[in-house]
Amino acid sequence: MSAGAVMTFMVAGSVSCIPAMAAVWLLVGREVFATHLGLGLAGAISAGVVFQTVV
Repeated sequence: MSAGAVMTFMVAGSVSCIPAMAAVWLLVGREVFATHLGLGLAGAISAGVVFQTVV
């Protein structure tokens, strides 16, 4: 597995964890949850791509 893929999985782990997703869903509304999920996954992928190009 490439270093960028490992970085992506490490960063996205906290966003894609089902118990954490359930807690965020209960605390905030649908729109905020969708924003949290979208930004978290986009940020994780971006971090993986940047890390892969640097290393």
